[in-house]
Amino acid sequence: MKKVFLMAALFAVSGVIAEASAQVTKIVGITNNNSNSRDSDFHKPNRCPKSTKTPNVSYNSASTILNISFPSNGPGGKVEIYRNGAKVVGTAAPAGASLSFVLRNYGKGDYTVIVSQGNTVVYSNSVVVK
Repeated sequence: MKKVFLMAALFAVSGVIAEASAQVTKIVGITNNNSNSRDSDFHKPNRCPKSTKTPNVSYNSASTILNISFPSNGPGGKVEIYRNGAKVVGTAAPAGASLSFVLRNYGKGDYTVIVSQGNTVVYSNSVVVK
């Protein structure tokens, strides 16, 4: 029993030493600011440009027309429209789709419009149709 415990302890300690050694190597590699090194570009963080692939949403309050157009080079998305808390529209749209809804056709009330891409809400608005 002592041998098993001793072996487990040695494996645990060697794992901690290996992990600590790996962390030190990472820190040394990142803090090395030698501009002559070809590897210096490897340590620069990737900065993603601001996404321009979000849908274009417009609403005309006089006609109660809601237009949503998803870019053709984007991921598409999902449109949900709620009237007085009840869902009246729930649809998925592929990339390049253009959708149009006349909110007055669903009745008078308080509307909430949510446009999402994946798990991210890219547009949310509340309107009143009288």
